[in-house]
Amino acid sequence: MTQSRSKSRHQTKRTQRGRVVSHLRAGVLASAAMILCWRFTVTTGIVASALGAYLGALFADRLTERDRARGSLRLGSGLLMAGAILLVGGLVSRLVVGSEQLADWIGPLPTLHLGDGVLWLSFMGAGAFALRLLVARRPALAVLEVAAVASSLAVALAAHRQGMVHRPLAIGDWAWTRGLDPSLVFLVLGGLGTLLLAGLMVQEGRKRRLPLHFSALLAVAFLLLVFVRVQGLPAPDPSADLGLTGEPEDGRSGEEREAARRKDGGRGQGQPRPGQEQGDGQRQLGELEFRDEYGNSGHQAPVAVVLLHDDYSPPSGVYYFRQSAFSQYNGRRLVQALSDELDRDVVHRFPFADFQVPGAPGTSGDRKALITSIGLMVDHVRPFALDSPVILRPADNPDPMRFQRVFEVRSHVLERPYADLLGLRAGDPSWSDDTWRTYTESPDDPRYDELAQSLLASLRSDYRDDPLGKALAIKIYLDENGIYSRKSRHAGARDPAASFLFGDLTGYCVHFAHAATYLMRSVGIPARVAAGYAVSEAARAGGSTVLIQGGDAHAWPEIYLDGVGWVVVDLAPAQSLDQPNQLPDQRLQQMLGEMMRQERRPDDPFREQMSRAIDWATLGRRFLWLLAILVVAGWLIKAQRAAASRFGTGEHQFRVSYRAALDRLADVGEVRRPGETRERFAQRVGDLSPSFSTLTRHHVAWALGSSRLPEAKKVQELSRGVSRDLAESLPWWRRAVGRLDPTSWLRAR
Repeated sequence: MTQSRSKSRHQTKRTQRGRVVSHLRAGVLASAAMILCWRFTVTTGIVASALGAYLGALFADRLTERDRARGSLRLGSGLLMAGAILLVGGLVSRLVVGSEQLADWIGPLPTLHLGDGVLWLSFMGAGAFALRLLVARRPALAVLEVAAVASSLAVALAAHRQGMVHRPLAIGDWAWTRGLDPSLVFLVLGGLGTLLLAGLMVQEGRKRRLPLHFSALLAVAFLLLVFVRVQGLPAPDPSADLGLTGEPEDGRSGEEREAARRKDGGRGQGQPRPGQEQGDGQRQLGELEFRDEYGNSGHQAPVAVVLLHDDYSPPSGVYYFRQSAFSQYNGRRLVQALSDELDRDVVHRFPFADFQVPGAPGTSGDRKALITSIGLMVDHVRPFALDSPVILRPADNPDPMRFQRVFEVRSHVLERPYADLLGLRAGDPSWSDDTWRTYTESPDDPRYDELAQSLLASLRSDYRDDPLGKALAIKIYLDENGIYSRKSRHAGARDPAASFLFGDLTGYCVHFAHAATYLMRSVGIPARVAAGYAVSEAARAGGSTVLIQGGDAHAWPEIYLDGVGWVVVDLAPAQSLDQPNQLPDQRLQQMLGEMMRQERRPDDPFREQMSRAIDWATLGRRFLWLLAILVVAGWLIKAQRAAASRFGTGEHQFRVSYRAALDRLADVGEVRRPGETRERFAQRVGDLSPSFSTLTRHHVAWALGSSRLPEAKKVQELSRGVSRDLAESLPWWRRAVGRLDPTSWLRAR
């Protein structure tokens, strides 16, 4: 009977602990369900989804508990039950929404809310029920629970991860209205999500290890915070970027580049020497790559933010940020020129000091000076600038977590309308014959010249010799007859531009730009292909911020007009097989613009220097603070366990007094070995503490349900006797070292 009472007592405790774990797990799944459906339903559906997941998880656990005793429900039957719940819920939801009587009784809007609530209650309830049933029957599938919760968090924050740093709006808006960086809020949410996932690991019989597990999780969260603050947040990945983004060409430090510049005779930004190869082809933007297919993923990912320091409206209605130019024909396609005398307005290296761009056009009635600040959110192989850059200089990074680097550009931008450029001569009278030849060289395919001449024949006589008039005639032809598509079949041709132009006229910007450039060159107009970003003025929405997205990557043709410089003559095909790029989110554009405008505050602990060097002293101090917190937490837990043995009452005293004695023995290095019984352990340490042997006998008797137990005060006295025994058997310093160890209680068992 005594053994039966002891078994019943332990069974009751296990059942109580199991139910606590069950409710905790159900709460975690309910939170995940609520986060997952947040964007897809109204408040009623959100509450219903959380309630359904909670009840479904509890129902599965109760069935599992009963099944262990009776074996009445198989896994297949349980999954069929989940399917039935989902089916019935869907049918009831449709009946509720389609019921005119119910709508007349409670109103149309409450009817819709009720139908949505029934649908999400059944959907999440069936899902949580099936998931818990699977895990209960197949413990190896426990990873599915963790994956479900982690996936819900990932889905909710997916837009933020792709560079939409204000999404979800419910969190981003709340943070910004209170002067907080949303990244901090998301990091905190990630930490809480980690702790919620840790709740799934809570199992019966492991309660003593929970403080260690949670301390480890807190340490990991702290290291993650430090890593993000030092390295910055993960950058979005714009896939179809024409090779504009990626690691910079030169990974050297500013001092190394300065030394190389002096050694190179002051060549400035490290422009390539004549004949020097540009290295990794497309990766270094030595040439533009013709592809048969470009994906749409990453088109809305923000890659850079530009602040206009003065109002400017481009004549074409589009802001062109040039990063590279391709003007030298190599017998198959246009590549980057190797001579320093060509394309001098293209900057090949990021500035580490003020850099004057050689050969930039001056200000006149055609151009005006405009200063822009550019913050890169992803690495780029080289800088880009609006229109014609004159001076580039590095700038302080207001938020290194968001921006990879920041620099300022003074550009001389075109103000004069295109109609006023008619009548200007092509090229520059100071060009050498080699320069003229390079800018007008085209494939030897006679079809280019034949097509160009046929297009010029339709021009008015007063425009047939006008360079801009000729270029516009070619543009109009390609606009009216070309079809824009990111899917084509020209990459394998010897001349992809000819395959496009004299074939189906279906391609993307690289095809159009090359075809137009070759046609312009065939009639004597110096032209080249430029690559960078093209952003519609409509995307600016009247503000001073221009947000550049991955889908803004573009290639376009340019012609050179005397006294003006390089002028964009871009193509705009009337037919397109692809969806147009969406305008950037105005909230995101405004928010990033405000971040760019932030002034550095010396009292802000999260503002790093532009160099982003690791401050080891600060990291060391933070690590010491974390270590101190963990040490103090360990001491507090030791103190709580000791106090429980001194002030406990009733049968509970047998457990806590024995635990306190184990802690004292662990302080001096005496712990029970794996597989060693309590009695054998007491016998082994009997020479150190005779009182511990007596305490062990009473503890084992209590655990087995014996009715012959001493009073609780005697057990307390035996526990204190262990401390006295150790004081007599061991030197004081050994006991003192053990008392100072904040982790010794973790080894007691």
